[in-house]
Amino acid sequence: MVLFGRCGTPQFLLMSVSFSELLLRVQRSRLRLHVLLLAALAYIPSLAAAPGKIPADTKLFLYLNPARLTGDAPYSWDSRQFAGWVPHQTLSYLWPSGPWYSLCNAVGMPDWIAHRLWIGSLMFAAGLGARWAAKHLGIPATGALIAAMFYQLSPYVLPYVSRTSAMLLPWAGLGWLIGLTIRAATRTRWRDVALFGLVMATVAAPNATAILMVAPGPVLWLLHAAWGRSITWRRAIVVAAKIGAVSLMMSAWWIAMLSVQGRYGADVLGYSETLEAVSSVSSASEVLRGMGYWLFYIRDPYAAATTSSIPYQESAWLIVVGFALALLCLAGLALTRFRHRRYAIALVLTGLVLSVGVHPYADPAPLPSLIRDTGLGLALRSSTRALPLLSLGMAFGVAAFVVAIHRHRPRHGRVAALVVVGLVALNLPSLWTADLVDPALSRDQAPPAAWREAAAALDRSSTGS
Repeated sequence: MVLFGRCGTPQFLLMSVSFSELLLRVQRSRLRLHVLLLAALAYIPSLAAAPGKIPADTKLFLYLNPARLTGDAPYSWDSRQFAGWVPHQTLSYLWPSGPWYSLCNAVGMPDWIAHRLWIGSLMFAAGLGARWAAKHLGIPATGALIAAMFYQLSPYVLPYVSRTSAMLLPWAGLGWLIGLTIRAATRTRWRDVALFGLVMATVAAPNATAILMVAPGPVLWLLHAAWGRSITWRRAIVVAAKIGAVSLMMSAWWIAMLSVQGRYGADVLGYSETLEAVSSVSSASEVLRGMGYWLFYIRDPYAAATTSSIPYQESAWLIVVGFALALLCLAGLALTRFRHRRYAIALVLTGLVLSVGVHPYADPAPLPSLIRDTGLGLALRSSTRALPLLSLGMAFGVAAFVVAIHRHRPRHGRVAALVVVGLVALNLPSLWTADLVDPALSRDQAPPAAWREAAAALDRSSTGS
């Protein structure tokens, strides 16, 4: 029996090294495959939706003149509109949406492609972040991929894609924030805290409520880890202080502008949607299906506010699919025993309570009732922006469910994985019907000739030529 190699190295060590290299190659190949799959599920449906059409998304100037919008963003006074006014949250387009569209415009990219790549990038970042967080929570690769697909393909995105896609930034960043919190607490490096701050600077600016509603995610993990003695309470407090300080520092630019706008600008809270209106549909059953945002349900004589919402309210099979997925997620949380189950449950419960908010408005629970009767309730309206917390916790639950079945019965586990993936795909019909962009909110990329002629006539009359 040969016990040593040519250089005197024990044969079993050579075999061990070869096996480790093979395992590493398999893991890298699996990672590349997962990344490619998530990218395909993000970019292909986005680019296939309504070619040549532009939706009424966020700000018109993001398409007409993104460089001007970005250039105006740092200033708290705009003299070119309404005889001068304090603009509302224009600073948030300083990063990242303003530079995105400015770059696309500079290279001559058609506006509709720039928009679809933006939407695809948000979905891809959300899925990849969810997978990364799941891996840091000890969920195996296959389960992490299932969690990522569940989170990335949530119907939560539908009311925002064609109207206010910038609001999806906190949703896209949640997995990354949680993963970086775990690394900051377990690796004790400032690099992870600094990266946390950069992610916050990227995702927090569009809306204060949206980022506040997902902020419990990292905090809940620190509490869970300290309670379970994965880290010390002292370590949890130190990390919380670090990420809190860096978050405030990296958000100071938009917080200052929001303060100026709130003091001197239009009273947006006074004439925009009411707390009663936005809470009228945020029932627990709708929230568990990944919905509940009031613009998902409103209709007028012309069309529904969100066209893709109609099947979720009228199609029996789609309603069944949504509740079946929710039950699988809850079964995973109730029946499995994975290491961070308590954290996933905390995410679900926190997201559920925050998302339901003051529903039903006439008779909410005691705490929501207190919030309803104060100015805080109006400021934190549209509480369904906490749905990313719930969705990510449920994603971890369904991933744990599939992993547990696979561990005991591999063949049944593969079937369970296919069933879950199929339900996820069915639960977002826009994924395969190419209608991710709302037809009621879109127009041709090129304005009609009559519009351009009218604009030219107005320009001539204003200059006297």
